Amino acid sequence: METGLQSVHHPSLPARLRERYRTRSHLTRRIRWVGFTLSSLNIVLLAFLVFDTPLGIAADELPHRLIGFAGNVTDLGTLAVILTASVTVLIAAMVIGRKMRNRRRRYRMAVLGQIAVYLGLSVVFASSFTHVLKFAIGRARPLLYDSEGILGFHPFANDFLFESFPSGHSTHIGGVFAALALLFPRYRLMFFALGIWLGATRIILGVHYPSDVAAGLAVGAWFAFATAILFARFGILFILPENGWPLPRFAGLH
Repeated sequence: METGLQSVHHPSLPARLRERYRTRSHLTRRIRWVGFTLSSLNIVLLAFLVFDTPLGIAADELPHRLIGFAGNVTDLGTLAVILTASVTVLIAAMVIGRKMRNRRRRYRMAVLGQIAVYLGLSVVFASSFTHVLKFAIGRARPLLYDSEGILGFHPFANDFLFESFPSGHSTHIGGVFAALALLFPRYRLMFFALGIWLGATRIILGVHYPSDVAAGLAVGAWFAFATAILFARFGILFILPENGWPLPRFAGLH
């Protein structure tokens, strides 16, 4: 018996994402990976040649108050803290957004949820890559400077004391603050400064050399950039102009 009602078919999320990507597949942009990679390698090499040895020697002579302060804030760079914050924001945005009737406010909650997903994925991708490198390279931490120096490498040692390069905390920090700089370019200098200062806490605590931190920040920033480009390919959060630099597509949350 005909009811006169037609069922409405809503495509699944994977189908919608495939369609988004397909409609943007013709958008090819030249991404300047080479310049970023060479710049990062030069900064890491400079830190290794100029700063690692002096910091290895002076690590035990830093003021206790400075070390205490660094210890209090450094855990902001742990993967658990960042993912917990991202998931909390995502769930809150979904729950609050469903209860809102105003379209503009629901849009803001949707954007906020997408930002949480973007931040979380950027850090997870970067963290996975960094921890494979740490394990494979096996660089001795500054804690072993007297016996190993800055050239102590024991690949695949599977030991915390030989997992210094790159810094995992700095990778997470680089991913978060580079992502925020891409999302809110007006405040990018502030985000870069905060990322550098938080990364420096690993040096102050004596668990990483400056080159470890520089490499970690660079890896995190690279994956935040790459994830932004991936999102732009699906038309989520970012657009990709001719210069290949991802720009936020939302007007803002204010």
